[in-house]
Amino acid sequence: MKTERIFLPTPCPPRSLCWFEDSLVDWVSGGIVHSLDGRSSDPSVRYAYRFDRAVMSPDGRYTVLYEVLGTKGLVLKEGKVLRELSRSFYHATAYEYPIALHTFPSGRTILAHCPDDYCRLEIEDIETGQRLTQRTSQSPDFFHSRLQFRGDGRYLLSAGWIWHPIDSVRVFDVPRALEQPESLDDEGSLETGEWGMELHSAAFGEGDTLVLSGSGPEALGLYSLTERRLVSEVPFEQGVGRMMVMGGHMVHFFEHPSLIELSTGRTVERWPDLSTGFQCSSIIHHLAPLPPLALDPVGRRFAVGTEKGIEVVRFVDGATASSLGTSPPFSMSSSG
Repeated sequence: MKTERIFLPTPCPPRSLCWFEDSLVDWVSGGIVHSLDGRSSDPSVRYAYRFDRAVMSPDGRYTVLYEVLGTKGLVLKEGKVLRELSRSFYHATAYEYPIALHTFPSGRTILAHCPDDYCRLEIEDIETGQRLTQRTSQSPDFFHSRLQFRGDGRYLLSAGWIWHPIDSVRVFDVPRALEQPESLDDEGSLETGEWGMELHSAAFGEGDTLVLSGSGPEALGLYSLTERRLVSEVPFEQGVGRMMVMGGHMVHFFEHPSLIELSTGRTVERWPDLSTGFQCSSIIHHLAPLPPLALDPVGRRFAVGTEKGIEVVRFVDGATASSLGTSPPFSMSSSG
């Protein structure tokens, strides 16, 4: 697998990174757009709060700024403030704020988060705030975190923890949750048997699969969501952290990015000069602040924020690379 690496110098270290087409947007710094051809826009606003992360909808219309170890979030529509969000205070300073966005082919964007309680997952219409999963059932004792929709929106993944703490993973069927909201209060747990006493990290793979990082023993597992079983595993005795899966390969970001062959666990390539932190759980209060990181498994690329700018690594097939410098579909207008 061939790679290309691009460095984008920035006047100040980026504070957040979100992919949109062939640009990276630093929303926390005021909506600065960095194009892959080296052009950058100026900031359009200063947010008078401690926001340090951002997540963007696939269609680029909506963004949520949030404090990763706090309780406050802010929804933007095309760069303008739409509404505020909150999560429970309970251990909020210990683990990642749970938040994820998905846009359906109809154009409707939904928001998954935990607005009422650490253990109560909700799905809302992002535009109106309408609660789409209103229910009376009791939610199980699980700290939701690192939420992730599958690309088609069929499944929602939560890589969080249970008390003591023990890292664990839950997966929910989104269409079922919208029809039967109480299904979000099913355990949602994976049937891995005795494999993986702890599940530290997870990411959607090809087809119906999940790639899991487990311990007891340390290994990478491939889990089938339709068959509800672990279909393969390989030993992997190192930290994993966040993962980006591309076909038969995975990039993990523990300490620095490394490209792994999933069938063998073999390291194909690594980038030791790119520091990406030591996260391998949703609990990060004891770690130094993590650098901005933007993953694009469909576009087969990732970006890492550094003190001097943005490092972009792309995986190419040797034919033609994607075009550079696409402009965003909206203007960053001043707000707040």
